[in-house]
Amino acid sequence: MYLFTLSSTLFAFIVFTHIFQNGNFGEESYLQKKLHTFYAKIEPTVVRIIDRLLKNRLLNSTRPGRFFLKVTGKLLWFLPHGVVIEHEAALRLIDSLPENGTHIAVGPCVCKKSIGVKEEPYVTDMVIMYGAEAYKAADPEEYTYITKEEAKRLLKEFRDHNLIHEVFACFKAKRWAFVICNCDARYCMPTRSQLIAGEGVYPGPLYSVVNSEKCRGLDNCGVCVNICTFNAIFRDQEGKAYVDPDKCMGCGLCVYRCPNNARKLVPRTSYDPKFLPIEHTHPNLVK
Repeated sequence: MYLFTLSSTLFAFIVFTHIFQNGNFGEESYLQKKLHTFYAKIEPTVVRIIDRLLKNRLLNSTRPGRFFLKVTGKLLWFLPHGVVIEHEAALRLIDSLPENGTHIAVGPCVCKKSIGVKEEPYVTDMVIMYGAEAYKAADPEEYTYITKEEAKRLLKEFRDHNLIHEVFACFKAKRWAFVICNCDARYCMPTRSQLIAGEGVYPGPLYSVVNSEKCRGLDNCGVCVNICTFNAIFRDQEGKAYVDPDKCMGCGLCVYRCPNNARKLVPRTSYDPKFLPIEHTHPNLVK
């Protein structure tokens, strides 16, 4: 009887753990789930509005316009904002999720879908925790529950397509982290907003550094410059690559693509994880 009660309790804990909470997991409120399901339904409209703002030449090509976009982004703090993470952190986050079939689902990239882009890879929106049930409820035909192993396989495919892993949360609250977006900067609204106005996504806990002895030089190689979405790579006095840590967001693609293994990711000093569930993505950095 004792074993049965214990097993039932553990099963209930597994089934109803849908949010990040104090380094572990907790149950989302009814309001939280309903609110995000509603947001999932209206998100394409929100994305289309942001797309039009970002495409407006008066806004994206002038200092006052970019300032307006930045202020607007800050005022919309309650909308999803993302933190860039490297591939290994994304895998750790998936591994840390509760062992249940309703904690991960995948569907079409909301940004691509909203603006009518069908370019592959298209099914890249990996919703997790309570987000999986919210998006499945909002669009049951387009979202499919997947296992951890399927999720990790997809993440590797996304990395091979040079997509950037970004963990998003609503209200900038860790417990509301709900998705690992796999972003193509040409279409991703938050990433485009970051590039234009400096508001939309935040840097991850790590940044890239270059071993100049191994670097072949930008004229002889240049893979890292071509791969860097955030324009963080520059030429040093010897023609080797140099990474500006203030511009590097920590996606790790340049590390993965460097043909000479001339770079690595290192921790930032005094890093504020903001709403990133860092206990699950980077447990070795938790103080």
